[in-house]
Amino acid sequence: MKLRMVVEWTIGTRERYDWKEGALVPRQPWPEAWELPPVNYGCIPGYFNPADRAELDAIWCDPAPVAMGEWLEGEVLGMVWVGDCDHKILLGRPGDLEKLDRVGLEAWFVGREARIAPAEEALEFIAGLWRDGGRG
Repeated sequence: MKLRMVVEWTIGTRERYDWKEGALVPRQPWPEAWELPPVNYGCIPGYFNPADRAELDAIWCDPAPVAMGEWLEGEVLGMVWVGDCDHKILLGRPGDLEKLDRVGLEAWFVGREARIAPAEEALEFIAGLWRDGGRG
């Protein structure tokens, strides 16, 4: 399954945005004392996660920096499963999952029981989500 995400936060930067009503809106910069994101982070508009009632979070698996506001389309490669159910979908091209900084990613989600789940588990999670216009 291919999905499109918009980048809200570029790998290694403090500047970040939120996707709200079809546009990127500046957000409070990430505190200097906190770890910078080890991935390009964003969301998949049109899919809503009941854990935070916001668009479904997504991570682009290729470690090359991607500009905020950039749209990317990729295969569902897996999911960062977290204990509070605010799971993050891993997107990319075939082979990109091997490029993912798994150690850095799991450390970034420390205290949230993070684990990398396979694509099948991610697809099952996506199928149960609310979408624009109705349920999965």
